[in-house]
Amino acid sequence: MRPGRRSLPVLVALLWSLPLHVFAAPASLQTNLEYSVKANYLVRFAAFVEWPPRSFADSRSPVVLCVAGRDPFAGSLDRAARAQTAYGRPLIVRRPATVEAAAGCHILYVGSGGGSLVPAGQPAILHVTDGAVSTDRGMIHFAVSNDRVRFHIDLQAASRSRLSISSRLLNLALSVRGG
Repeated sequence: MRPGRRSLPVLVALLWSLPLHVFAAPASLQTNLEYSVKANYLVRFAAFVEWPPRSFADSRSPVVLCVAGRDPFAGSLDRAARAQTAYGRPLIVRRPATVEAAAGCHILYVGSGGGSLVPAGQPAILHVTDGAVSTDRGMIHFAVSNDRVRFHIDLQAASRSRLSISSRLLNLALSVRGG
């Protein structure tokens, strides 16, 4: 067995519980760490959400993670998604510049200035928002609580978009609306 294969589950568990010691770190370091954790969460969300079958062209189509608006990840989202899969599908990262391009996303992180790129209606797109960017909430909304990156889930909004969120992810949320 290759070294490191056994440590993957441990690494994932540690990542999910990684504290964000914002009080002790310089501002630039805390921001980098915060967005690195958020990038890893975005990648992990893909394994805990089910999309309607017609959301994908075929069984090999990738899960598309998108960043609408300003990209705060400084490459950490691309690194986190590299060589990852969800439901046997590869994950790819895109940064759509139009609403039409954003309609092809499965997970859409709405950064600063990205609100105008969110497709209207209720397409099967997991909208992820960020308390560091806006108080507007998507289906999943990042927040920093007790020096940790956490999230709230709006289960009703996800259901309206025909998305199913695993109870395992719901159990990790700070709060679940409509659950």
